[in-house]
Amino acid sequence: MRPFPSTKKIKNTCGDIIIIRPYEERYYSSLIQMYDSYSPLGSVQGLPPIEKETRHQWVEDMISRGSNVLAMHGDRVIGQASFFSMPVNWVEYFIFIHQDFQRKGIGTAMTVDVIKWARKENLSAIWLSVERNNYIAISLYRNVGFQRFQSSGFELEMLFTISKE
Repeated sequence: MRPFPSTKKIKNTCGDIIIIRPYEERYYSSLIQMYDSYSPLGSVQGLPPIEKETRHQWVEDMISRGSNVLAMHGDRVIGQASFFSMPVNWVEYFIFIHQDFQRKGIGTAMTVDVIKWARKENLSAIWLSVERNNYIAISLYRNVGFQRFQSSGFELEMLFTISKE
């Protein structure tokens, strides 16, 4: 799986210029700062981890295991999307947008770009898990084409099946 290839400039719903770009090591401190200032910690399936050391290790694990895309407002990281290889030509998808920038179209733009990337990579599906009561995220995922796959307990699994164009 190749890394996410390109940089893109978008305007969020407030008119702010947001840059969506592949992760580079020079943005590590800003990425850590985004998660350290995220509130409330542990609010999304226990993430970001509440304890600082655990949270920083979690970020390092995402960087080392997956392909990562950042949303930037100026020099500040305000969002991260990660995708991890899975069996059967799927990827697991994960996204966080800092609370100061949620509900402004950034998560949708990042997710649409990830879908385009996955199609170019000839992947067959994108899988994710979301809390059943995270209605905003579920709405975003449904609006871009994810469908309910399975559910158990407090989690809903969703799948985007990639069609060949």
